[in-house]
Amino acid sequence: MAQSLTPQALKQQRGFRGMSVNELAEATGVSPASVRRWEAGTQAVGDRTFGRLLKVLRCDAQDLTAGERGTETLQDLRRRAGMSTAEVASLLRRKRASQGLHISAEKVRDLECGRLVRGRTWLSPETQGRVARMLAQVYGIPDRVVIDAWRRTRPNDAAPELPTRRPRNASERALTTWCELNERQRSYLTCIFHQDQEEEKEQRRNRYAGAVQQPAAAWRRLTLALSAPADLVGFTRIQERLREADIHDPGAGSSVSALERRGLITVYRDRLYVDGIGEVPRTRVEMTRHGRAVARAALGVTPVPTPPAALLSPWLWKIVVRVARAGTQGVDGSLAGRGPHYLAVGQSPDGRTPSRGFIVLRLPDGADHGPYRWFLTDSGGRHIKDHIDTYRSLYPSVDVDSIEKMFT
Repeated sequence: MAQSLTPQALKQQRGFRGMSVNELAEATGVSPASVRRWEAGTQAVGDRTFGRLLKVLRCDAQDLTAGERGTETLQDLRRRAGMSTAEVASLLRRKRASQGLHISAEKVRDLECGRLVRGRTWLSPETQGRVARMLAQVYGIPDRVVIDAWRRTRPNDAAPELPTRRPRNASERALTTWCELNERQRSYLTCIFHQDQEEEKEQRRNRYAGAVQQPAAAWRRLTLALSAPADLVGFTRIQERLREADIHDPGAGSSVSALERRGLITVYRDRLYVDGIGEVPRTRVEMTRHGRAVARAALGVTPVPTPPAALLSPWLWKIVVRVARAGTQGVDGSLAGRGPHYLAVGQSPDGRTPSRGFIVLRLPDGADHGPYRWFLTDSGGRHIKDHIDTYRSLYPSVDVDSIEKMFT
């Protein structure tokens, strides 16, 4: 069942935006009488209108309903997208992956209500994984959000198996581009690439440790050079790499321009204040996707494997295992780091995308006062049961033997 609009919450959100009943009605394409009935609780909001309300009021569905992030069902996701079952079915039928599934509005409704979807192929986890990925594309949300909502909606089904993405081989275009570079240009591209990968590795370590994440646009822009004497400002890390490659005049001239013309890097020029000197010109570079692909192909570098879309990083998996291991005792409510933003009911890692809803902060069973503690949710338990063997293979250093009997 979809999360219902709370009349008082709608009135409050309208007040926050300084909108009258008539203004809200006009913006959402309904009559003022409909808005009044919504706020009185005597009329339900339709699926398409609910999506328009979220856009007009610039709020999250959590702000208008009694539901919390991390508890969404498949029907909730559709309503938030402002679509009817017929519209979703129509969009799904246009996708190549839907061939042979004969998707209809009735099948979408059956899927959302936890009923058996007619059609022999619909029974397989592989087919359900295809449908889950297509829904994520239609709603414009991550695969994992749909998978989590699917498991809450259909807890008795086998877990959907998302289609695996085919590994990419080094493309002829990438290798051809590399062959067209001269030795100096190759050295520049190689040194920039290695620095880019070092920064990416550092960001990954920070993410696993629960640190606040910087946007990629910030950390992928690497300082190449400062236009000031080296004895005053030293060498940048890329310049040091170039010097190790026997390039002792590592400036930001023709080689950098050549790489930019080929679409391998983007160059940014600004000024930086340096104590004792003042403002000095600075050149920063950022690798493009094509540039990264060319470097990987030429150097034989394989991208770092990441967990499948519906699975957790090592850092988050450790937290879930820790909470599961605590059982009915729970884990102290002061759980450190940003883990709860990604995992806890009512939270969000970015203020928009729902959390996984695998843990919840509440009073222990039977208690009516005292400290709150972290407990595993039903959704979290299903996730462990679905994937414990895969996690054991992915992260062998995380001990799951102590919880295995709880989920088998």
